[in-house]
Amino acid sequence: MLERNLKKEERCKKLIEECKSYFIERAYQLENQFYSAFYVQCAESTAADGYEVFLETPMEHNYFRENLAKLDETAMMRFYKLAAIHHTIRMVRRRKKEMLWGNIKEGLFEVYDLTENEKEMVDILQRCAFLYQTGFQELFIKTTARYIFGHKVLSAFSFAFIGNFWYNSYSSFMGSFVGYVPFRVRMERAMGE
Repeated sequence: MLERNLKKEERCKKLIEECKSYFIERAYQLENQFYSAFYVQCAESTAADGYEVFLETPMEHNYFRENLAKLDETAMMRFYKLAAIHHTIRMVRRRKKEMLWGNIKEGLFEVYDLTENEKEMVDILQRCAFLYQTGFQELFIKTTARYIFGHKVLSAFSFAFIGNFWYNSYSSFMGSFVGYVPFRVRMERAMGE
């Protein structure tokens, strides 16, 4: 049993690192310096989140760790894509005056190589976040469970865990993204390109 768990954990570490490298490489190819930095940091932050929720938080009702056995390359890629979608939508929603959704959305689509169905999912989530803000978190939690692991029903504990995870993920991501270079300065640099 211990050996099987170690193999799952080693596979998880490998998937986290492979996905991180893949998305960072794609993010560096964006011409817009702000979007490139945003998505590089997003991939780095998502890797840290992945280690935390899949491997380092063996608490009861940890939805992600409970599904470690189902984790494969597709599920890990989707975890990274959802983090980028979530962080992009939340950031633009907070900074509508400085950010144009259509512009950064193209960067998101390019870096994360979204399929047509995934692009449609992004548009639905974005509209919900911008027009019906109170329903966004619930929709995003349900989307997370369905998109990553195929779950249509969540326990109250799993629902709460996923919601708390995304809240903390965005907070730590933005803290690291603007920790050394303020948002305004990053935007000004990108506009000067």
